[in-house]
Amino acid sequence: MKAPGPRRVPDRQCLQGILYVLHTGIGWEDLPQELGFRSGMTCWRRIKRWINAGVFDDLHRILLAS
Repeated sequence: MKAPGPRRVPDRQCLQGILYVLHTGIGWEDLPQELGFRSGMTCWRRIKRWINAGVFDDLHRILLAS
């Protein structure tokens, strides 16, 4: 049975879209879908979810410890 709605965008794809926005300074809504990042809003929601889950705090601690 197929799940309803569109397939979930892989985390790696969202991370690449997030890094692209942060690097270029473009708005989330201007993220080019032709590059395979899907919707800028998808990436924005994912980064908000990761921030709320403490992913970037954990990553920062890991990088400082190495």
